Parts: sequence; structure tokens; C-alpha cells
Amino acid sequence: MTEHEDKTVNRRRLLRRAGTVAAGVAGSTVVGAAIAAPAQAAPGDPVVQGANNAAGATSTSLTSTAAGATLQLGNTNTTTAGDGTVLARPALRLTPSGEVLHGDSLGGSIGMDTYGNIQVVSEFGGGKYLEYVHTTGNSNQIVSIVPQRLVDTRSAGSRASILNASSTTLDSSGRLRDGQTIHIDLSEFSYFADALFGNLTVTTAVASGFVQIFPYGSPRPANFSTINYLPNQVISNSFMSGVGYDDEYTDVISVYAARTTHIIIDVVAFVIGVGAVNPGILPFSAGAAARGAESPEQRKAKRAAAAKQQSPSWK
Repeated sequence: MTEHEDKTVNRRRLLRRAGTVAAGVAGSTVVGAAIAAPAQAAPGDPVVQGANNAAGATSTSLTSTAAGATLQLGNTNTTTAGDGTVLARPALRLTPSGEVLHGDSLGGSIGMDTYGNIQVVSEFGGGKYLEYVHTTGNSNQIVSIVPQRLVDTRSAGSRASILNASSTTLDSSGRLRDGQTIHIDLSEFSYFADALFGNLTVTTAVASGFVQIFPYGSPRPANFSTINYLPNQVISNSFMSGVGYDDEYTDVISVYAARTTHIIIDVVAFVIGVGAVNPGILPFSAGAAARGAESPEQRKAKRAAAAKQQSPSWK
């Protein structure tokens, strides 16, 4: 199984788990394992630094009248990764113990399951619900951008983002050929995006056909079209597509044409989880010139380093 497939499979599993009800309004079945028996300790004993501390069956409260934070944790110990990057040690760790939350947990409780997912208990309408705080590849938001032209096969300059442009995939005028798929690099605009929203236009088609847009690295879907067109018709359609990646490129979509046609793709928003959108294309930004702050070599090095870190730690 590839790294991309690993991420997809685990993301789907977590999404299926996200709506699990811990204890519903009508007293639905409680989910999760029972809390382990409390450790025994004398209430009132001080917390000893550098040692394990057990509070027994009592609660521990920490209050302060200081102007700053009541509790501040820090860890000055570091380790060095294989590429020489200095990594900080964690200052806080939630230790999993099965499904640590259950229907008797108080609203607002937080814990971590054995998959490394953060869980919270919400309480409303007379019931309690076990929910997941979506993290890493499972967390996302829609980020609107200043509309950007991604590719226009009518112009050689607007075909620069096509990774496999050749006489096989494109005809002499730049049209996407019959039965060919091109792969378009989005990394000037996004960094590990999950999906994008855009508008697809086709023009100067030689015959009736259709275009498919789908995530790079995924098999081309059957019985699906992003747009259908007639000969020499100019027609547009909005679309949403997942974004794929590999060891070299973080953000790529694939475009297939059943019959030869020019294509124009404009992007209006991205779905972002672990990644980001280039600040230069955000509304009210300093301008698209911000994309030139890094050289292509620097961006490529960043993408390659990040791709190595995207393998899920949970199975």
C-alpha cells in the first residue's frame, strides 16, 4: 500500500468514527472502555517534580492570582533528526488508555484514544456525545483566495504548470489530446491541500467529448465527467477535486480529455487540513508577488522534506 493510500484509508476510518455517540439523549449505549482503577495516594501530598505523582480518587486543582498563565510547561531537551533538523521534545503528553472517555465523563472532558486522536465530550440537550477533534489529515477548512488562472492550454506561457507536457499529451496548438491525461502542479498556490474549488472551461474541441479532473496518483474514475462538450463549443463548469501528491510534488491534479480540446482552469478556493495556502493569493494580502519570496529550488526542497513527514503514524 502506498503512502497516499495509507493516508486515505486512515482518514476514511477516522471520519467514520467521528460521529460516535457516547451517551445520547435517550440513554444510548455507552462507547469505550471503563476507566482504570485509580492509583492510591494520600490526599494533600505535594506534587513532586521529577517523579510520578498519584492523586488517588481525589481531584487536583491548580489556581493562581498571577497576571500570567496559571500553568506553563516547557521542555528544553532536544533531539536531532536525520537531516540535521533540531526537534524539541514534547512538553505535554496525554497518555492513551483504550477509549479513555466514556458516557460518564463530564462535558468538556478531553482525552486521547489508542489511534492518537484527541477526543472531547460535549454535553447538550440532556445527553453527552463523544466527538473527535479532527487533527492532521482529518482536519480541514475552506480557504477562499483571489481567483487565479492555473492553466490555459491556448498559451505556451500558461502551460508551465503541466508536469508532463509533450507532443504525446498536447497537439501542436497546445490542446489536450484524445484519451490523454495531463498532471498539473498546484504548488505555486497551495501546500499539501486536500482539495480545490475551481472553474473549468473547454473550447475549440474537435468532437463531442468530456473532461475529467481527479486527484493525481489515483486511478482515473469511470462513469464520471467534470464537463461535457460539443465540437467548437465554449462551455464552463465549476468543480471540486481532491488533490494528490507523491515523493516530489505536494499538490497535483490530473486532467483527462476524451476528445481533443483546449482547457482553461481557474482556482477560487482550497480545502486545507495539514497544509496551507500561499499567503500571496489570499484576499487582502500584500499581493501575488509574495510567491516570489522563495526560489523554485527552495520550494522544491521544502516539498520534498515535508512529503517524507506525511506518512501516518497510526495504522
